[in-house]
Amino acid sequence: MSPERSHGSGHPDLVAENDMISKNPRIGFVGFGEVAYHFSKGLKEDGIEEIFAFDKNSKDTAKGEIVRRRARDADVRLVPGLRQLVGRSDVIFSAVWGSAALKVARRTVSYAKPGQFYCDINNTAPSVKTQGAEMLNAKGVQYVDLALFEAPDRDKQRSFMLASGDGARPLKRIMAPYGMKPELVAGGSGRATTIKTLANIYYKGIQALCLELVLSAWKVGIDPQLLAPLVVKPVEALPKADEMAFWIIRGIVHAERKTAELESIIRAVREWGVTPIMLDATRKRLKSVSDFGLKSTLESAVRKGSDKALLKAIGEAQKQRGVKTL
Repeated sequence: MSPERSHGSGHPDLVAENDMISKNPRIGFVGFGEVAYHFSKGLKEDGIEEIFAFDKNSKDTAKGEIVRRRARDADVRLVPGLRQLVGRSDVIFSAVWGSAALKVARRTVSYAKPGQFYCDINNTAPSVKTQGAEMLNAKGVQYVDLALFEAPDRDKQRSFMLASGDGARPLKRIMAPYGMKPELVAGGSGRATTIKTLANIYYKGIQALCLELVLSAWKVGIDPQLLAPLVVKPVEALPKADEMAFWIIRGIVHAERKTAELESIIRAVREWGVTPIMLDATRKRLKSVSDFGLKSTLESAVRKGSDKALLKAIGEAQKQRGVKTL
């Protein structure tokens, strides 16, 4: 992935501000759930001296006790409101529910100062990150779109993540001494989250598909562990980088045959008492590809063994047939 260019950080005032921050940045977390807790523990272990957090649940009887216990364990100081958090922090992490991400960004604008960093690590739509960046950039805040790709309970702030936006490069420079080194991607705020959203098509899909598989196995008395080696067998000899191309090629070239095969599989699963939600969706997707009649068109692309060549051929066929959606 190509590096993200920093747009705003080249200004002399911001460079000076960044130099001051880099000595030992004061960190603030909006929301103190699992991500904020594990990040805080790791950052403290790696030398960050001051970490603050604001969580609206901190005063709640039940939820608040969890927040307060985590704060004590991570040596994090809880503050009563967003104003206090922003006022005491150099680098602010928004770690709330995705549905609240834009609201938090909008409220932060009222208190933020030029030179601060705002890192949105929420699971939300790319457009939410873009809107947040526009609002905060207008206030002189350097925005970072962070996309976390693994649970942080083991590697904490060192967990694999992508970063984009005008603040991504200077944030990495400031935080690298404290173990936080996100991989930079070009394209502005929202780009890192766009990549994560695309990856989640696979992650979430495979979770649901595996669940449908084991439910079906349970219904017919088959130990799912017997299926595990069979599931990976088609690609076990392939380099990881070639797996996606393998599945795309087979999905397109054999779409018509596989659609027909799925009919009998779906029938069997229904007879076992399982609703074939994922299987039916798979059948619809393969049929939509089959309806393009691409098998002969794609012979040259298949010989190249390239998923990009295949997708290009689909795009050309789409234009020729005047189809607007796939």
